[in-house]
Amino acid sequence: MIKAIKTIAMATAGLALAALATQPAAAADKTWTLKFQHSYPPTLGFYKMTGVNFLNYIEEKSDGRIKFEVYDVGAVASVAGMLEATHLGILDVHKSWGTYYVGDVPEADIEAGLPLAWDEAYEVYDAYYQRGLAEVIDEAYGSRFNVKHFPAIISMQYGLATTKPISSLEDLKGMKIRALGSFGDLVQALGGSATVLPGAELYTALQLGTIDGLVYGAEAIVAQGLEAFLKSMIIKPNFNAGSGHWMFNKDVWDSLPEDLQQVVIDAARMQNMETAMQYRAAEQIKVGVMSRAGVNMMALPEAEAKKMREIAHGLWDKVAARSPLAAKAVEIVKQQQREFGRM
Repeated sequence: MIKAIKTIAMATAGLALAALATQPAAAADKTWTLKFQHSYPPTLGFYKMTGVNFLNYIEEKSDGRIKFEVYDVGAVASVAGMLEATHLGILDVHKSWGTYYVGDVPEADIEAGLPLAWDEAYEVYDAYYQRGLAEVIDEAYGSRFNVKHFPAIISMQYGLATTKPISSLEDLKGMKIRALGSFGDLVQALGGSATVLPGAELYTALQLGTIDGLVYGAEAIVAQGLEAFLKSMIIKPNFNAGSGHWMFNKDVWDSLPEDLQQVVIDAARMQNMETAMQYRAAEQIKVGVMSRAGVNMMALPEAEAKKMREIAHGLWDKVAARSPLAAKAVEIVKQQQREFGRM
């Protein structure tokens, strides 16, 4: 009897071990097909470089175990509704720009880049990965939505472009400018009127005269053919090198095995920096295109640049007052700028 029990126990243990041994193999064989939506048109570098390179990297480095079912802007959810759609699992992943979601996530203004904080991509990387901003912004989204956040560092040449010639900040008074998040606050502090429009609607808005200008990147302006409507663009100081985001549904993220999570982490951190350098070169090329098209690409005199920085720093404090996490994130940026000798 005892011998029989031992035999049964050994057989049961053997079956359990065999089952455990097959689990990694089963996970290795499984394929995840994730519903992914872009937030900008296919002509833009944010789509072509930041978005497509991320997807291609993950599909390649996962050996095809992660695949993406890709939807263009608005196909599944509006840009403003993408965060909610990802939270609910209608989308598994999206790529967007945080300032669309400031109403729900007040820290999103810091996520995207505070006005005049980051001039180049290395500063964005330093804030996120060397100073802890990545963890703060992930907590800001994750505490309110069922999502996992990753920064998408861009390296923009972001400026204020107008349909009328300008020679100073004074000329901005009364102009209606498309500007998102705290950049809208900056426009208003300079005497303009800020409005929020998705990137896909800008051509029509400029064509119809609905807006007098926009805060936007040079690459995106040329990619959408907007330079034909513009006369001037303030590009120095750079308004924001910028960071968008990739957002995963948290349940989907948690379902991925550790090795596939690492592929995504590498795509967001290391591969994205290569893309950011490509993006910066594309921005500079488009600065040249705009200049040749007759747009006055302006560097503000130091007195006016100083005035704009002082206004921007005041806006940072207003963003910090929104929440304890916002205060923590703004302090990360301020400490960085102090160490860089800019504050």
